[in-house]
Amino acid sequence: MDTLIRDAQLAPFRTRLSELRAGEPETRTGSGSSDVSGGALQPVRPALDSLRDEIERQVRAEAAVQIQELYESERKRAHVEGYADGVAAGKAAAAKELAQACERLAVQANRALSALAEAHRAALVKLESSVGEVTFAALCRLVSDQVASRSFVMGIVGQTCTALRADLNGIVRLHPRDIETLGEWLQDDELRVDSLGLTMIPDESLILGGCVIEAPSGHYDGGIETQLRRLHAVLTGPAQE
Repeated sequence: MDTLIRDAQLAPFRTRLSELRAGEPETRTGSGSSDVSGGALQPVRPALDSLRDEIERQVRAEAAVQIQELYESERKRAHVEGYADGVAAGKAAAAKELAQACERLAVQANRALSALAEAHRAALVKLESSVGEVTFAALCRLVSDQVASRSFVMGIVGQTCTALRADLNGIVRLHPRDIETLGEWLQDDELRVDSLGLTMIPDESLILGGCVIEAPSGHYDGGIETQLRRLHAVLTGPAQE
């Protein structure tokens, strides 16, 4: 019985792709055979050219992809490095600007504090000069409300008598209305202040609250006007350091 599969009939020669050159007919001599003309290989060349073009296209495509990937990788790396450098530079610039701003604010704050201290001193001086006037005005108002009272007139006379030393008698000059105010405290036109006896003499040249005492030890003016004048000099005089 004949065999179903027969050995393939191989060509008497083998052709390498690298040995094919466009435009050159390829010939190969097999053992015991004659030369083969290039016309027999004409159907092979288009397929090889197409294969070579496809390979070149694929190589170019893969190379382009790799180049693009490399470009993207380098671009990202440069972006990250550039961002880090930019952040560092920005932080340094911000720190420098902050230090300069703090320095400027410190200078402005010192100037403001100096101006505030100067304004405070000026206001204090003005207040010290005006508080005396305010206090004096308040005292004058208080005195005007009390000047007609018996206790007030007696207080003026008693305060003036403290300046007398060992005198036992003297003369006191008062406004007639002040003498009338003392009224019941007088005995035969004489006022007793402790051991001192004072003879009352009305004097219209004095204002209400005026008091002048003449005694062997001297002449004493203890009227309210004189005392207020002295108090005014103390309240509105130069401030003591």
